[in-house]
Amino acid sequence: MPGRARAASPVAPRGSKLVRPLASVGGAALTADKTQAHTFWNTITRPGSTTLQGDVAKLWLDGRVKVSLAESVPQVGAPQAWAAGYDGHGVKVAVLDSGIDATHPDLADQIDDKVSFVPDQDTSDVNGHGTHVASTIVGTGAASGGSYKGVAPGADLVVGKVLGDDGSGADSWVLAGMQWAAESGADIVNMSLGDDILTDGSDPMSVAVDTLSAQYGTLFVVAAGNSGPQTIGAPAAAASALTVGAVDKQDVLAYFSSTGPLARSGALKPDLTAPGVAITAARSQQMTGDTGMYRSIDGTSMATPHVSGAAAILAQRHPDWSGQQLKEALVSSAKGLADTYSPYEVGTGRLDVAAAVRNTVRATGSAFFGNHDWPHEPTDAPVTKPVTFTNSGASDVRLDLALTGTGPFTVDASTVTVPAGGSADVHVTGDPTGAATGQFTGYLVGTDATTGTAVTRTSLGMLKEDERYDLKVKLIGRDGKPARATVVVDKENEWDSWLYTVDGEATLRLPSGTYTVETALDVQGERSDSLGLAVLVDPETVLTSSAEVVLDARRARLLDTTAPQRAESRQRKIDFQVDYAGGDSYRAAYLVPVRYDDMYISPTERPRLGSFTLATRWREGEPSLSLKAFGLPEVEATAQPGGTLTAGSDTLAAVYAGTGAAGEYDGLDAAGKVAVVTRSATVAPAERTAAAVAAGVALLLVVNDGAGVLNEYVGESPIPVATVHRDAGASLIRLAKSGRLKLHATQVPYATYVYDLTRVYSGHVPDRPLAYRPSQRDLARIDARYFSVRDTEGGGYRYDMTFTRRTVSRSGSGTPVPVPNGSRRAWPGTRCTTRANGWTRPTATRTPSAAPRAWTGSHPPSGRRSTGRSRCRTAATRTT
Repeated sequence: MPGRARAASPVAPRGSKLVRPLASVGGAALTADKTQAHTFWNTITRPGSTTLQGDVAKLWLDGRVKVSLAESVPQVGAPQAWAAGYDGHGVKVAVLDSGIDATHPDLADQIDDKVSFVPDQDTSDVNGHGTHVASTIVGTGAASGGSYKGVAPGADLVVGKVLGDDGSGADSWVLAGMQWAAESGADIVNMSLGDDILTDGSDPMSVAVDTLSAQYGTLFVVAAGNSGPQTIGAPAAAASALTVGAVDKQDVLAYFSSTGPLARSGALKPDLTAPGVAITAARSQQMTGDTGMYRSIDGTSMATPHVSGAAAILAQRHPDWSGQQLKEALVSSAKGLADTYSPYEVGTGRLDVAAAVRNTVRATGSAFFGNHDWPHEPTDAPVTKPVTFTNSGASDVRLDLALTGTGPFTVDASTVTVPAGGSADVHVTGDPTGAATGQFTGYLVGTDATTGTAVTRTSLGMLKEDERYDLKVKLIGRDGKPARATVVVDKENEWDSWLYTVDGEATLRLPSGTYTVETALDVQGERSDSLGLAVLVDPETVLTSSAEVVLDARRARLLDTTAPQRAESRQRKIDFQVDYAGGDSYRAAYLVPVRYDDMYISPTERPRLGSFTLATRWREGEPSLSLKAFGLPEVEATAQPGGTLTAGSDTLAAVYAGTGAAGEYDGLDAAGKVAVVTRSATVAPAERTAAAVAAGVALLLVVNDGAGVLNEYVGESPIPVATVHRDAGASLIRLAKSGRLKLHATQVPYATYVYDLTRVYSGHVPDRPLAYRPSQRDLARIDARYFSVRDTEGGGYRYDMTFTRRTVSRSGSGTPVPVPNGSRRAWPGTRCTTRANGWTRPTATRTPSAAPRAWTGSHPPSGRRSTGRSRCRTAATRTT
C-alpha cells in the first residue's frame, strides 16, 4: 500500500521455491519438488538431527481447510435494523471461500472485487459454498422476489477464492486471502472454513487473525466447525476472531456445531451462535447436479455469514468502531438461550442484531479464569478479571448485575453506572480452591435498572482438571518426515474413542488409564507410482505419568500375499482387537479401498496387562480383465465400475486419444480398437466413457494421472473400461502414439475361482517380513453351485471367524463377487461361515462350508453383534 513500509521478501531455502510471503505470521509459503526434498531437508536441519537451523524457527505442512434466509434473517432481528435505516451500506465485507457466481441475480450488482488465490482456478464457484455464504450476507433476493434477502444487502462485497472447486484449500491460500482482504480495507472478513486440527490459537491461521485484527482493525468472523463437542480448530480458535456456532430456527443447538473448550488452554469458544440449520440461500449456477436458484444447507458455515451481515449493519451504525468493538457489542447483546447450554457450547447466546443496534451499552464478551492443571494444591489461587461496560449513548445507564451458572464466581458490585460516552469496570473472581474438578461456567448479566431489560451478557468460564497426564503422540511417514493424520485414542472402559488430528506431533492431556492409540497413513507404496496404506497401532499404553507414543511408518511391514493361482485383489482388510486386563475390549477394522496398491502394519510389542490379536484378510479372485502386449510385461489392468465385460479373448489395435474428451477423437480411427487415454480432472468419467462409445471404441483404457489404482464409476457403459498405473501406462501411451501397440484382452465377467486368505497374529505383530504364500494344500476347497429362478446376477458372501476366543465375533464384512447361475470354486484359509436359509453353521479350518448361498440384495444377511466396542472404517481422505 502507498506510504506503508514493506519488509524484504523472504528467501526460500535451497531445494525449495517461494510461493508467496505470509507477513501476518512472519513466514512464507514454500514448495519443494520431491526430487529436491533431500536437499531442502538438509538445508533447514542440522546434520544428523531433526532440529531446525538458520532463520527457520518452525516448519508447518501446508494443511487443507474445507467447506431459509426467509426465516433466519428475521430470527436474528435484521428487519428491525433495516427499519431503523441500517442495511450495511458503505461497509466492505470480504468473503474468503470457494469463489462466487457473479452472474446470480442476487449477487450480480453486489460485487466490488474478486481475486483467486487458488492456483490455476478463476473465481467462479463450481463448489457453490461461497455463493451460498455471500448471498446470506449481501444477497438482494432478486431471484425470489425479495424472499431470500441477505442480512446486510446494502454492504459492498469483495471475494477471495481460497478454496478450490473441491471445497478444500491450502493454509497458504487462506493466509494470502486474509492478508489481501485486510489490506484492501475490508471492515469484516467472513471465513466459513477451518482446519480440523485442535488448537489453542497458536497455529499459523489463528495467529494471522490476531495479527491482522490488531494491525488493520478488521473483524474476522469465523465458523466454529461441524464436528461436535470440543472440536474447535483454526482459525476459529483465534482470540480476536468472532467465532460462531449454529442453532436451528427454534434456537436449539445444532448437533454438529463445534464446541469448546479450546484444546489445552481450555479457553472459551465459541463467542455466540446464529441460525445454521436448513439455510436456504443462492445456489451457484456454475454447479453441476441440482437445479434452481436456491438450495438449503446446514453448517456453522451458514451461521457465520448471518453474523458477518450483522457486523456490517453495526459498522454502518458505528463507523468509528474497530472490529473488536463490533465483536464486543454483538457478543454481549446476544439473546440468552436455554439454561441447559453452557458458554462453551453457545457462547453468550444467539445473535440479535436488533438489540446490538438498539443498545447503547456494550460489555466485555467473555472472561476466562484459567485452566487449572492437576495436581492442584497449593498452586491454585483465585483469579480476578475486569469486565468493562462501555456507553456510546448520551445518558448515563445504571445496570443491575447478576451472576448465573455453575461456577465459583463472585462479582465485586451488584450495580454499575456507566457514564455517557464513557466506561466503567467491575471485577469478577473465579476461585478454584476447594472446588471440585471439572468445568465451571456462568454469565454476568447486566439489566437496565430503569427498563428491567437485560442488555449485556458476559460469558464466564474456568476449568479445574481431574487427574491427567501428557501423552505426546508423534507421527512419522515412510519417508521419515512428520506426517498428518487422524489419530484414534481409545481408553479402557470408555465407550467412545477420541479422535485427534495430529500434524507431526501433538501433546494430549488425558485421564490416567490404559490406552490404545492407532492411525492410518497414506504412504508411498512399493513402486514409484503406487499408493500404500499404513496402519500404525500401539495396543497398550498405561498412562500414570507423562508418556510418549511414536507411530512410525518407517517400521511398518508390508502385508502381502500371493494366491496359488493368478488372482487380483477383491477385498483387503486389517482387523485387530485389544482385550484390556479389566475385561473391556476394543476392536477396529480397516477396509482397504481399491485405490491402494499396498497395505502395511506396524510391529507391536506384547501388551503387559491385556492381549492383542490382529488379522489380515485378502479376497483374491480370478482377474476380470487381463491385458498382454507383445514385448512388454503383462499389463496390470483394473476394470472400472459401470463398464460391461463380455467373456472371451481378442487382440485389438490401440490408439491414443489424449484425455478422452469427445474432441480428441476427431480424425482418429478408433472404431473397434483400444483407446488409451490419460486421466484428467477436466474430463468427467462418464463424459470420457460416452466419448469412447460414440467413437466406436471396443475397450477404453485409462492411464492414471496420480499414484495408486484409479477407481471411478464410469456410468452404465456398454463397453469395458479399465485403468492402468501411471508409469506402466506411459509405455503404453508411447507405443499407442507410434501405432505399434496391440493388446490381447481376456475378459472374465464372473470369476470361476476365489481365494479367501487370512493371516492371524496373536499377542503381537512381529518385526519381520509378513508375506503370506499359501499353497493349495494349506487351504480348504469349496465347490459351490448357485441357482436362481430367473437368469440374474447374485453376490456370494463369506465371513471368516478369526478371533476364536470370542466365537460370537465375526471378522467383518463379506464382499460380494457377482455370480450367475452356475458354479464357482473357493479356497478359504481360515475358519469360516456361510449363510443358508437363515441359519449359520461354522465349519472347521480346511473343511468345506455348509450350504453356499447366492445373495441378490445390496447387503449380506445380518450377523451377530460382537461383544466389546467395535469400530469399522474405510481409509478415506478427511474433509471438514
